[in-house]
Amino acid sequence: MNVTASREMHINRQDNQFLSPQSVLIVPRFILALILISITPWCVVGQDNARHSMATIDKLIANLADATQSSETRLQNPTASDPGDVASSAHRLVRPAAQSVIVTKESSDTSQTAKGVRSFSLNELEGMAFQHNPTLSQALARMESSRGTQVQASLYPNPVVGYHATEIGNLGTAGQQGAFFSQRLITAGKLGLDHAIAGKDVDEAHFRFHLQEQRVLSDVRMRFYDAQLAQQRFKLTTELMRIGERLVNSTKKLIAGRQGTENDLLQAEIKADESFILCDNARNQQIEAWRRLVAVVGVPDLAMSPLSGEFDGDLPSFDWESCYAMVLDGHPSLKVARVRLERAVVMIQRARREPIPNVDLMFSNRKHNVTRDHVSNIQIGIPIPIFNRNQGNIRSAEAQWMAARDEIKRIELDLQDRLAIAYRQYANSRQRVDRYKDRMVPKAKRSLQLVTLGYEKGQVEYLTLLTAQQTYLRVSLSYLDSLRELRSAAAFIDGQLLSGSLTVQH
Repeated sequence: MNVTASREMHINRQDNQFLSPQSVLIVPRFILALILISITPWCVVGQDNARHSMATIDKLIANLADATQSSETRLQNPTASDPGDVASSAHRLVRPAAQSVIVTKESSDTSQTAKGVRSFSLNELEGMAFQHNPTLSQALARMESSRGTQVQASLYPNPVVGYHATEIGNLGTAGQQGAFFSQRLITAGKLGLDHAIAGKDVDEAHFRFHLQEQRVLSDVRMRFYDAQLAQQRFKLTTELMRIGERLVNSTKKLIAGRQGTENDLLQAEIKADESFILCDNARNQQIEAWRRLVAVVGVPDLAMSPLSGEFDGDLPSFDWESCYAMVLDGHPSLKVARVRLERAVVMIQRARREPIPNVDLMFSNRKHNVTRDHVSNIQIGIPIPIFNRNQGNIRSAEAQWMAARDEIKRIELDLQDRLAIAYRQYANSRQRVDRYKDRMVPKAKRSLQLVTLGYEKGQVEYLTLLTAQQTYLRVSLSYLDSLRELRSAAAFIDGQLLSGSLTVQH
């Protein structure tokens, strides 16, 4: 047999597998023989002996003839068939096989590993954010800028050197021609105070850099858990969508067997449409969570990949006292406020030193062209603080000190106010997660196992099985939502209530 004929017969064999027994009986015997001869190379692959192949063909034809004769006998005498076989066939027609929908993180992680897809851990993404997030380089540049300002603040004023001429044209001469040198002498340690003020600006920029680091870490962690749980949610809603499709198909078969109603089909189709909506929303949520994650990491073109780690393992456990101490102790914003208070103290000192006059010194040397002598001048000048004693700037500096002092208290109260909201969200989500994890999810899982076992024994209808499957999936979705809220609240508290790293901070 040539290759073309073999392919054609192979296609015919695939098409014929959907034919009913009644349609097979009306096929002429010689066509059946041709079909069997055509498919012999597919059935007896590797047989080199042609005689053995012909014997196999004869045996297949004989078996088919016996099967055809017995089928004709059953069609002519329907009462001769086994009622149990008929019932079993009808049962198989309207009752598809039970399928478990319990999705575990172990199976999902294994499938991802089997596919060979690169996954990212939280530590890897944190390291990438430290390298690529532009706000960190901005904060580092501001810190370097403040260091440059500190260097500049301690520099002494440059001296002035120039040309000096007087009495030009006196007695037809060039008069006095020469050069001068002048220098301002800074008194009362003003340059040291300026250097100290600029040093406080460096400390503030340093703490603001760490503040931005904490913002980036908090954003990466919160968005990592959002993306990780969004992936799990998409898997569950995908399975829920498949259950909805099977529910519609099963209901149609029940109606065909006169065991269901049109209303049952309408309800099943409505539930299937709801499942499609949930799946589409979950997919969009997964894409959004990934895009937000890679945005804060600083690599916006990073392809969507699985996220490693147990999303429900090592759940944080906080109380109010530990959270309050964790947030307020060493908070970067409080460190910045305390540095500003220290700066305000130095600013008052600097304002009070300002009325102390600096000394302007000037020296000049000239040649007197009339007398042919060299003359020198020395000039020293100081301002007399009679009218301007810098009293306005002193008053302003003292007011800034009071504002800086109260700013520390305001930040402490603001942190406590925000922590109260975050802790309430954490406590509520922790309570829900514990109840879902310890009670509701195990009960839904046990219910699904019992219904599945009863279905396999023929004691439970398929619609009841699908309802149990949907209940398990819906409880699991609520569990994932609670986990997401718990992870976000815990990461927000652990990050000292700092987030919004990509937002411009004033």
